[in-house]
Amino acid sequence: MIATIIDNNTDRIKADLVNRGLTYDRLIDDILDHVCCMIEEQMIAGKDFELSYNHVLDTIGDKRLPEIQHQTLLLLNKNFQRMKNLTYLFGLSAALVAILGAFFKRMHWPGAGILITAGIVFVIFVFLPLYFVINYREQAEKKNPLYAIVGYLTLASLLAGAIFKIQHWPGAGHIIEAGLVILIIGFIPLYVVNVFQRAGKHKISLPYIVMLLIGIAIVSLFYNVNMSKNQLDIYRNEAIKNESCVDNVQDRIAQFMILLNDTAYADKKEVVADIHARAVSLQVLVDEMKDGMLSYVKQPGVRVEDISKIDNRNAGRNAVYNSGKGREFTAVATEYKEMLEELIEDPVTISQIEDHLDFINKILLFEFGTGNFRNDPLMKSYNRLTYASKGVALSEYVAISSLLH
Repeated sequence: MIATIIDNNTDRIKADLVNRGLTYDRLIDDILDHVCCMIEEQMIAGKDFELSYNHVLDTIGDKRLPEIQHQTLLLLNKNFQRMKNLTYLFGLSAALVAILGAFFKRMHWPGAGILITAGIVFVIFVFLPLYFVINYREQAEKKNPLYAIVGYLTLASLLAGAIFKIQHWPGAGHIIEAGLVILIIGFIPLYVVNVFQRAGKHKISLPYIVMLLIGIAIVSLFYNVNMSKNQLDIYRNEAIKNESCVDNVQDRIAQFMILLNDTAYADKKEVVADIHARAVSLQVLVDEMKDGMLSYVKQPGVRVEDISKIDNRNAGRNAVYNSGKGREFTAVATEYKEMLEELIEDPVTISQIEDHLDFINKILLFEFGTGNFRNDPLMKSYNRLTYASKGVALSEYVAISSLLH
């Protein structure tokens, strides 16, 4: 009896499915069988056909069938599936290259910067565009692509800022700031609006949007205040670690200098002494710049742990830029690097030395010159000097160790 009633209404059910957006014949037949089974279950439970049929239609909804058909056609589209698989393969490859580059960077192996840059560039210019294109094509009901475009710009800006920061290229701070601006005033509001629309709330009042943006602005301000303080504490901790590293390395170098009294190293004595003298002169310049910053804030001789006024933005400008010691340090460090490259023949050792002295071409030229150094807080500038000091000490140790062994 139930089967007969359903069979008599098969054409009606099929017509309703077509009216709800189904056009693919094979899928229409499959959905028709599924709907008939659902109606039969309802009728077995005691409902009549009309109640059972209306309940099934309510369960399916108005947009579900076009979405199912759209996804089915995409699954049958070999070109789209191939593109989708390649996209995730590109993303996986880019991630692995970037991770490998980070490992190389950690181990001070050559090629680290190239690998990291290649991985991030691949993500920005290959994976992300393809990913957003695929996402857009998977939507049964095409929506405004502005959401995807803003999302891409946000991720691309933040990733680009990160790679610029890692590579110590100029403009890193501006790119990161641009990414944060797009995130706060572009992506987050669009995301919230999109969530509400998906929830069925298509009308969002202007006051709600205004209050949302004001709330984001307030949260952002507090976040930036906390981030600034936390960042300065991070710089302080890094400076402490750098200075500790310099002390340890210099103790080892002192042991090397004692070895020079042995006649077995007579032919190396003059060269090693020259390396040591130049490294010492660089460390003296670093100490003078650090002392200059502390004197500017009336804290000469204070340990890094006890420095106050760590957010002072004039100390670095005065002690490093205006005094000319930053440019002098850059020139002496460049000569020191060229000397080591002439003395050392082992390419692995040369690579290590170049890695330790990377601040010469990256940090110093861009940040001891007319760049951000003049506007940075004291602790950031102080940390940068300790980083340079550590690089000088490590390069000296590696060079002398190579010559004596």
